[in-house]
Amino acid sequence: MKKLLTVFLALCASLAAFVFAGCDNGGDNSGKSGEVVLGVQSVAFTAKDDIITLNDTTSVKDYMDALKENGELVFDGNDGSYGYYITSFYATEEKLISSTATSSEGYSWSFYIDFITLDGDDAVYASDYATYDFNGKTLYSASYGVSGIPCVAGHTYAFVYEYYNYSW
Repeated sequence: MKKLLTVFLALCASLAAFVFAGCDNGGDNSGKSGEVVLGVQSVAFTAKDDIITLNDTTSVKDYMDALKENGELVFDGNDGSYGYYITSFYATEEKLISSTATSSEGYSWSFYIDFITLDGDDAVYASDYATYDFNGKTLYSASYGVSGIPCVAGHTYAFVYEYYNYSW
């Protein structure tokens, strides 16, 4: 037990050192295109036009790819039936604990956005069945992967590493 606790504490210290080294403290952001906020179990950003030119067809995936090319974000994912889904950030991968014909349990990167619909658009991009509070702003569970959500300047997007347990 003591050895397990030592390994756990060492892992936490390493993760904390990484997270704090990667966080923007609100000071001079010269040389950086975007502000990506890294947390122990979350990654969030507010879209800006200085990463790529945002237009009506820019998806969150396009924006994230630009951040990745800039070296500001490290992620992996795959295409699913509702778009591109994130499976890992900075080597923290989804984890399946158990799966049966009628249930699934594990950890995954949940995607939250600060809008359900957008003005002038009939699409519903999120649901309030699950919410996440980020810096005093309520974010809603996205209904699609990052390739199916528009990236709009000034809007906040967050990924939270969360436990899930589904039965059907």
